Amino acid sequence: MSKWWACPISDLANFYNTNIKIGLSETQVPKNAERFGKNTFAELKPSSTFSLLIEGIKSPMMLLLLSIAVLSLIFSKFLEAAVMVFVVLAYVFIELINKARTDRTLKQLKALAQPTLTVIRAGNKSEIASSELVVGDLIVLSSGVRVPADGRIIESKGLVVDESTLTGESNSVRKDAESEVPEEAPLTERTNSVFSGTVVLDGEGIVLVTAVGEKSEFGKIAKEVQITKKENTYLQITMINLAKMLAVVAFAVSLIVPGIGVLRGQDFQQMVITWLALTFLMVPGQPPIIITMALALASFELAKENIITKRLRGTETLGFVTVVVTDKTGTVTENKIRLEKLISADGNELEKSSEQSVVKEKVLLSLPEHSRDPTDEAVFEALGGTQGKKIHPDIFIGFARGQPWRILVYKKDNSFLHAIAGKPEILINSSNLPQKEKEKLLEILEKETAAGERVVAYAVRFLDKLETDRLTDLDFVALAILTDPVREGVKEAITSLELAGVTTVIVTGDHPGTAKAVAEKIGLSGEVVTGDQIERLKDDELRAVVKKTRVFARVAPLQKLQLIKAFQADGEKVAMIGDGINDAAAIKSADVGIAMGKMGTDLAKESADLVLTDDNYVHIPEAITNGRKSLDNFQKGLTYYLTAKAILLSIFLIPLILGIPFPLNPIHIIIIELLMDLASSTIFVTEQKEPNLLQRMPENVQEYLKSTILEKIFVNGIGLALGITVLYVFLYFQTDDLVLAQTAAFSTWLLGHICLALNMKQRKLPLLKQGIFSNRFASLWLAGMIVLTVTMTNIPVVFPYLKTTFLPFSVWGIILIMVIVTTFWIEVKKMIRMEARRETDEIIR
Repeated sequence: MSKWWACPISDLANFYNTNIKIGLSETQVPKNAERFGKNTFAELKPSSTFSLLIEGIKSPMMLLLLSIAVLSLIFSKFLEAAVMVFVVLAYVFIELINKARTDRTLKQLKALAQPTLTVIRAGNKSEIASSELVVGDLIVLSSGVRVPADGRIIESKGLVVDESTLTGESNSVRKDAESEVPEEAPLTERTNSVFSGTVVLDGEGIVLVTAVGEKSEFGKIAKEVQITKKENTYLQITMINLAKMLAVVAFAVSLIVPGIGVLRGQDFQQMVITWLALTFLMVPGQPPIIITMALALASFELAKENIITKRLRGTETLGFVTVVVTDKTGTVTENKIRLEKLISADGNELEKSSEQSVVKEKVLLSLPEHSRDPTDEAVFEALGGTQGKKIHPDIFIGFARGQPWRILVYKKDNSFLHAIAGKPEILINSSNLPQKEKEKLLEILEKETAAGERVVAYAVRFLDKLETDRLTDLDFVALAILTDPVREGVKEAITSLELAGVTTVIVTGDHPGTAKAVAEKIGLSGEVVTGDQIERLKDDELRAVVKKTRVFARVAPLQKLQLIKAFQADGEKVAMIGDGINDAAAIKSADVGIAMGKMGTDLAKESADLVLTDDNYVHIPEAITNGRKSLDNFQKGLTYYLTAKAILLSIFLIPLILGIPFPLNPIHIIIIELLMDLASSTIFVTEQKEPNLLQRMPENVQEYLKSTILEKIFVNGIGLALGITVLYVFLYFQTDDLVLAQTAAFSTWLLGHICLALNMKQRKLPLLKQGIFSNRFASLWLAGMIVLTVTMTNIPVVFPYLKTTFLPFSVWGIILIMVIVTTFWIEVKKMIRMEARRETDEIIR
């Protein structure tokens, strides 16, 4: 229906076959979905296998291989050309499998991160995924919710919406269900309607959905809104830059080596093909792939721990986190808030009486009907739920406005009833109670908060005009005393993080006494700093305070952002866990933003890198461990990859100096690069975490690339490089059989590179201690290398294709000794160090 913003609501309900009181029936939902469409946007369809194949062949690396095939044809080496084409197809096919694995993982993560909303169907409220919404549905909007579709407002209470994403106007817009809007009204003036993609800043309302998906206003201008924008993480950018830098060096080296070979009198055609093969070998295309696979796999592991990844940078940065800033309610506590008692204005606990009935009615007037706040829900349920809610407020001024109170205004005749909920100290001191009664209530407040209870105050006032900026002359109604038990395992989680060098800091808007009591239960002690104190501190003073303070209370939203920046200015990597619309700025500014899945608003979730689906702090240590594991495995995979390239380059140097043929045929070089790439991108990214990984901070990537990695490449690679070189030179001069010497060098590499990977995949844990078959990819790779080596040296039909031959038993003996001696010394070193640590631990005990 066009011009739905100007139609009577009854006409809309008839047109969409819905009921504005109870919503769609379950049988009508699929009919409306078929008639009006689904709430989804056109996504880019996955590329076909053929197009992916063409894309893979068009990559610079594959074009390089195909150029080798063309030159082989020109040089009348038809067999070599056929082999090269086969290698290209095999390489592209395997890369397609790797891409499919990564894309499948990311697609599953995207499905897990899909937002949900509250809908009314057949008179019942329920949570559904936004994609399941249909025209005719009734949706409930509250502060922080991103509007999932276009719709006509049926009920509104102080509804304020940010429409900047749609209109570009930065000013918030007040919405009113009673507004009459003409047909010709532009979108910015349709105050009785809401639109997909906008955000509710304050208030609440019920909306009749009139347009979904691509038929919504947002869908008309952004059909690809649900397509995730691919953004590279810091490590991905670093690896891309590293690959570019090394590519220049690699190209120069790969040109120099065969160039000198030509000058030394070696076959020109062979040197040209060798040059292209070495270029293919030396150009480092794998590091960006390794980090992407590592992060995707880590994100999927996080999902098992109830943490959903929205941005890969969150997974990457988790490993570096040194401070976790978290709210108290829901993460540290169970979020099972229960009303213990109501304290009346005279300071006495209310009993069941007519007086309680009056207090109860006034408290219920202070509660929004559709609030998702757990405190409101607990009080609402304890006082009789919806039975006590008779009238709807005319004006709604919520906590999202920045003040520590909420006002619901009810207009009656010429007067205004203000029903107020908020910070007890303010409401008590702003009331018209005698001083003695105020002091008594404040004493009760101190006592209850010292016991760890949560306290909320309620008050009312009657005015002949609307006044929401100041609280004066309030009729105090009651203090609500609520309890929320500390989650089991939180204390142990915080201790585990402390051992990992990660500090937990509670930042809450709750009373200092409540915050202190809860903090002590979970092992956090020390002074509690309040928002009032933060306000008086200069930046350098605040930096000094955050170094020694673990609990902050009565903190305003902007002060959370101040605290985040103070920690960061002191060199900390900060993870921020938040839930409300006012937490969005702090979540976005943190190094890792984490939104609460159950309590969190849509805006908080959209600002976050990760979503903690069950709001449980207990998962944070495992999440940080997972982040550190992905970084650790990436560093080991990168070290192995560059070590292998350094080995291959170095084994060309001695033959080049001696003026003899190179130890590897061009086809060997191509196969080696193929196998090496796959080993580095599968074995290492799937490796188990190191023992006690949480007890050590990951090394800074830039420092690792500048210094540490060079030492590791030399130490890990020198043995195998010397072994292959010595074996090749010895056999070449001893047997005068080039093919035999090259076959031996190739076989040594094939077995040596997998043994090197087996030894390097754990820094400290010996392979025998961990288990040779602990990594299934490594086990399959080892078996595959053994089969390949035996096949290419024993089946004559493959000799012409792979440029190999039979190897005598004596040569096999030398190969095995070389492989074991040049790689398993790493295992011996790990076992010696483990034994030394064990003896040290025994001495200490």
